[in-house]
Amino acid sequence: MPNAPQQDNLEHHFVLRCRVLQTIPYFFSRFQATRAFEGLKQSSSLKSFIKPLSASLVKHSLLGHKDKDIRLLVGICFCEIVRVLAPNPEFTDAVSRDIFGLLVNIFSELEDTKNPYFSMRVQLLETVAKLREHHPPSMVSAAVSIMSQILEEKMQEKEKTSYELLTFEKEVSEPLLDVILQNLLKEAKGASRASHQLAVSVIQNCSEKIEETISRFLRSCILNRDAVQSEIKEYYHDIIYEIFQCSPQILLSVIPSLIHELLTDQVDVRIKALGLMRKVFSLPGNHFAQDYHQLFVEFLNRTCDKSAEVRLITLSCAKAFYMTNPSGKESLEVLSALQGRLLDSDDRVRSEAVAVVCDLARYKLKSAPLELITRVAERLRDKKVSVRKKTLKRLLELYQEYCTQCAAAIMDFSDHFEQIPCKILMLCYDRDCKEFKPQAIEIVLADTLFPASLSIEDKTRHWVFMFSLFTPCHLKALSAILSQKLRLRTEMQAYLTLLNKYKEEVSEEVEKKMKMSIVKMSASFEDTAKAEDCFCKLDMVKNSQILDLLEKLLAEQNIEDAQTTRENLLRKTRDKNLHTEFLQLLSMKCSFNLFGSEHVRCIFDHLSGNRFGNKHLEDSSVQLLLTILSAFPSLLRGLETEFKQLLLEEVIPFNEQLIQILAKEGSHMPINLGDIYPFLEKVCLEGSRAQSKLAVSAIAALAGASEQSIFLDLCKTLVDYLHLGKQLPTVLQSLGCLAQYSVSAFQAHEEVVTHYITEEIFQLTDVAMLEELDLLEETSECSGSCQLKASLIHLILTSFSYFIWVLVV
Repeated sequence: MPNAPQQDNLEHHFVLRCRVLQTIPYFFSRFQATRAFEGLKQSSSLKSFIKPLSASLVKHSLLGHKDKDIRLLVGICFCEIVRVLAPNPEFTDAVSRDIFGLLVNIFSELEDTKNPYFSMRVQLLETVAKLREHHPPSMVSAAVSIMSQILEEKMQEKEKTSYELLTFEKEVSEPLLDVILQNLLKEAKGASRASHQLAVSVIQNCSEKIEETISRFLRSCILNRDAVQSEIKEYYHDIIYEIFQCSPQILLSVIPSLIHELLTDQVDVRIKALGLMRKVFSLPGNHFAQDYHQLFVEFLNRTCDKSAEVRLITLSCAKAFYMTNPSGKESLEVLSALQGRLLDSDDRVRSEAVAVVCDLARYKLKSAPLELITRVAERLRDKKVSVRKKTLKRLLELYQEYCTQCAAAIMDFSDHFEQIPCKILMLCYDRDCKEFKPQAIEIVLADTLFPASLSIEDKTRHWVFMFSLFTPCHLKALSAILSQKLRLRTEMQAYLTLLNKYKEEVSEEVEKKMKMSIVKMSASFEDTAKAEDCFCKLDMVKNSQILDLLEKLLAEQNIEDAQTTRENLLRKTRDKNLHTEFLQLLSMKCSFNLFGSEHVRCIFDHLSGNRFGNKHLEDSSVQLLLTILSAFPSLLRGLETEFKQLLLEEVIPFNEQLIQILAKEGSHMPINLGDIYPFLEKVCLEGSRAQSKLAVSAIAALAGASEQSIFLDLCKTLVDYLHLGKQLPTVLQSLGCLAQYSVSAFQAHEEVVTHYITEEIFQLTDVAMLEELDLLEETSECSGSCQLKASLIHLILTSFSYFIWVLVV
């Protein structure tokens, strides 16, 4: 800084230069314009010399000169004049406006970074910034606004640094703070991206100088907003959020003040404060819960707020927090708070809690809170139908995501997730909502339970796993759905047969039968009355192509073939403007959309290849097979070889469930008895009593009218085994069952069987035979002979009704 003599000398040279510059108003050399004021301090004594110079500049209209370089030099001169003569350069209002316009024009040219005078423009901008205390607020605001407009992404870091020279030596003024904060608010004030970047840069690089002013402003907005004069005071939450992203340390004294808003009686204030916290929670890598633990605790308390609206927004806050902080103590506390809202008194809150938990589970499925998912599934039994519907929708989305990840080998099968369809099945027992009737649940299981892209094999595996979790109630619900589908298919077949048979003339009796069929078929739909009306309209149309496609659909065993037929049917209905929506639903219900022949084949393949590797899952798969074939035995058509191979598989000897399938549905199965008779005969001779009973029933179910003689051969074989004294309980059980199915076969050997029972068994004293039968009990008080007699009497009385008649006679 120059001393007094130096200052006097500088002023003397300046006076001389001013006189020269006044004589050449149409020409400015770079040296003259930039060096004339160099080194001069603020001095009012130079006013008499500077005033003629400024007047000359104004007189010759240099403020609006066409040459932008000359305008730059003129702007530098006026800026220096303002600096030296501050605080009162004594410009008229008109001249001040022109000078301001000139500076705005100069600043707007800053984007031309290759201009040889670029550095001079930057220097001019620095000078304007340093003179903030002498400029009117409008000049400061305009300077920053112009900076915002010309800052572009394409500028190099060095150039950006030059713009960031808009810094402050002391404390930032309120007008300038307003400008900075306005540009910081991208959404609230519609600022451009460049201006936002500039504001962020200023806050980051000048945080120490600006912190106190910003903190005081924000605290005032939180605690006493009415006393704040700024236009942006209503956007203080947005300002906090933006600052939290770029310079969070500035807010250390501000954030705790938000507790005041969370505790206020005004619901809207609490909601807005939580809205801010939700946005902050969403920022990745934030440590809000640790840095502001007391505020975090108060946020958790708001999950039990007396206002349902407040509780609702806390759920979205909890979601935002957990998605950015899925681990740690605080995350567990958030999950605990969410679990509490699943039992909230307000059904809207319960619904939202269900949605939030399902979204969190889908976000990171492998680390999903499994126990919480189970709690969500319980909302399927909520007292409010709206909550049940929302829960069903969300759980289906979650289960689909789980299935997708299992198919991609990202997830392993989980009991918690497989419980979801089990819980959905239980909705069949609801009586207060038509959307949960078996008619509707069938569509859910067939159409929305699994992702459309999931293969039949993957779907079958999931069915087997969930079947392993079934209780009798689940099995009953699924059987009801399948039985309903079977009734619809059977009645539809009868209806189509009537239509084809009586195309021309329909008698009153046939008309009555057809109406009865329509009533029965309508019972398979949610809205019975609407379905009945649609059936009647379809009956009036009597379109042969539609009816043929429906009949073809009933015959399709394969799901893919059935889907193709359905598409053809719906295309025909659209072409003829028929009831497309109803026919779409009808075709879905009539087809094998839930289980098809592909499912049966997959089960056979897994069982024969021992792919489950789990006895429990093998039993579940056989139980599933039994359930499917019990409703639709025709699905075994084409898979007889696989069934026989599985039945004869040594790995699963005498599988009672497979034999039970034959016993129950054998009369409807396309299986040749001769192919599996040796196996069934062996079961009758060497299996357990329960197995032998099922085996005889299976033979009876598979035997046609021409194969009744096979009972004579079986009876003879059983009598031969009886004389050998082998497997007496099993042989006697088989004879008793055989007597129920073929009296004539048993009568042929009646005397022999009766004699053996009364003479050989009741009079039995051969201890060796008792030992062979392994009937001796060391702890028993009665003899082995006594035990055998008592066992046989019990066996005869409970199992062989025909034997009772023999003994009485």
